[in-house]
Amino acid sequence: MTFTALAQTNNLTGSPYSLYGLGVFNEANLGKTNALGKSGVALGSDYMINNLNPASLASIHNKSFMFDIGFNTEFDSYENRYSDDSKVRFNFSNFAIAFPVSRKAAMSIVLTPFSNVGYELVGIESDIEGNQGTFTSYVSGSGGLNSIKVNYGYNLSDKLNVGAGLEYIFGNIEEKETVAVESNYLLTTRDTYYKNFRATAGLQYNPTESTGFGAVVKFPTLLNASQDLEVTKVVDLTEVAVDSEEDIDIDSFKLPFEFTVGFRQTFAKKFTFNIDYRKSLWGNTDQTDNIGTFKDQDFIGAGLEYLNNNKGYKYWQRMRYRIGFNYDNGYLDIRDESINNMGFTIGLGLPMSNKNNSFINLAYSYGQRGVVSSTLIQENYHFLSLNLSLENIWFVKSKYN
Repeated sequence: MTFTALAQTNNLTGSPYSLYGLGVFNEANLGKTNALGKSGVALGSDYMINNLNPASLASIHNKSFMFDIGFNTEFDSYENRYSDDSKVRFNFSNFAIAFPVSRKAAMSIVLTPFSNVGYELVGIESDIEGNQGTFTSYVSGSGGLNSIKVNYGYNLSDKLNVGAGLEYIFGNIEEKETVAVESNYLLTTRDTYYKNFRATAGLQYNPTESTGFGAVVKFPTLLNASQDLEVTKVVDLTEVAVDSEEDIDIDSFKLPFEFTVGFRQTFAKKFTFNIDYRKSLWGNTDQTDNIGTFKDQDFIGAGLEYLNNNKGYKYWQRMRYRIGFNYDNGYLDIRDESINNMGFTIGLGLPMSNKNNSFINLAYSYGQRGVVSSTLIQENYHFLSLNLSLENIWFVKSKYN
């Protein structure tokens, strides 16, 4: 079998690694965490919605209404042993609101992509068994899953916050395969639908104002799956339906138990450092992929934010400057090779007013996934995100002279 070309579709992702599992899982987040190495389970929600830890919502001010909407653009380049390619995409990344429900509790509702699929394998040539001829396959995938998450955070004491979240994951992935033998074609289309709930729990412990710890667990769940199948053939330019089925029961997809621990520390009242470690127990799901083997995934992310003076008269004093790093070893081995992912991030928090905590959050990250080998493709990506993180926009009364 030979791969004569590699191209990408115009979907939320163009990553060739979206071929595996449910696609490429969405790592983009809300507010400032995109610029902090995609970390922040120990950070509060005092001036942003922190979707990484539901316990953080307990730090929202009593009279605040918070809103976050995000967009991103990504430039990817790909290289394997046979060819290279590149792709640019512009996407919606999130919509979120958060608000207090009592003096000690707050809630958030967050809509984000959960996973993205967008690949196209062009010109896969294979031999016909028992024949000297060959056939050519064209395989493409598109779609992905979405997430609607409701989080709740409660302040147990001056130092301890707890939280819980319930996430509804849903969506579909379409795969098309065209097999060409001379001028005849066989087209197979599979639409696979997934849906179910997943629960999250979290806590934050802040022994001092400058020091904090966070922890989050995501519980395992089965994404119920069904599939629609349609097969057609084209012979002598005439299209003929071969097979069509709906709501075919197929194996559910297992999401693993996952836990994250984090730490934050503020130095000199200007620098805030945070670091996260996450473990995803994919190896315990006992499921297989047609191409790879599931394994436990380790993620580490860290970030540093600098703020000169939150109440400074000069605009640059109230700006927030951010830098970060993240690394993970992937959740699939392909022929004993891991799909490692490493990224570097920088960003700015641009205050929109000196009267509330509204920010324009900008983040840029450069990363690399995989390597050039007989099995893997090296993907280099540039990711730019824009988040409008607004506070009190619904509850501020206009003043007239």
